[in-house]
Amino acid sequence: MAQTVDNPHILLVPLLDVNWLVFAPFDPARDHRIDPPDVAKSIGETRSLCRKMRELTGGKYILSPHSGIYCRTGYYEGEMLEVYAEAVADGGELCVHLHEEIKGGGVRYGEPDHMEAVFLDCKKRLEAVGIAPVAYRGGHYAYAPFMNRLLEESGIFIDCSCAPGMEYPDRQAIWTEAEVSGYYLPRNPRGPGAGQAPSKVFEIPIGSDGEGSAYANILHVEQSDLDNLKRIWGVIRERARRSGQPQIVHSLFHTGSMGQPELVERFLRFLEIVPGNGGTFVTTVEAKAFYDAAAAEARA
Repeated sequence: MAQTVDNPHILLVPLLDVNWLVFAPFDPARDHRIDPPDVAKSIGETRSLCRKMRELTGGKYILSPHSGIYCRTGYYEGEMLEVYAEAVADGGELCVHLHEEIKGGGVRYGEPDHMEAVFLDCKKRLEAVGIAPVAYRGGHYAYAPFMNRLLEESGIFIDCSCAPGMEYPDRQAIWTEAEVSGYYLPRNPRGPGAGQAPSKVFEIPIGSDGEGSAYANILHVEQSDLDNLKRIWGVIRERARRSGQPQIVHSLFHTGSMGQPELVERFLRFLEIVPGNGGTFVTTVEAKAFYDAAAAEARA
């Protein structure tokens, strides 16, 4: 993308993971603990958070509902779908979000037939109530190379799985060649983009300081603190200034955190700093459209 900006500018997609506590399949210190999901509680938490987002971002956000081995359909049926419809009516978006971790025993993200089946089932459940998912997100940043093909064939052209610099081959989360701002994934998303044809999948990475993929390096609200989130934001803003390129990233917060007031407060304070510090809230579709328009202008 060659379009320049006169001032530092960041296009931010607030991403809200619809989940429950506790889900720790990779954490031996907690005995890989996975508590049973409380969908009824999640319905109230999600509805409450969406109303706050309507006030703070004008409805610019995307919901990322968990579907996985330990809760396959709970967040894709019943009253929860009504909450999503309300969010979409207010301007929000939905993505399919798969969690294919086996408690203490690996992952299924690398199995094409399995991933296609569960992905298409989630997509069908949303579409059955008139909700068109616009993006995909892999749990724990997982994204196998065949996902490019699956998304393209399914009419989904946006992904939010990327944590720049991450390298967990055993989790199918390899982003060592990723860019730190929105871009089209190459055909092999794990290799350098140079020399590869681009896919049709537009990647919106989590906001990063470019120094690593640890919690301290990314806009993962619960696993940081407000000062560090401001620091990362400042790094991204300076990157925009130096490059003359608007930066396109997402931030991450979870509906399961709504029961912890200090985390909710941190997230709301972070959102409040965005408009006055070079940032604009956007949906994923708006972010992709901005990138495409800028690229077309640069080619003209």
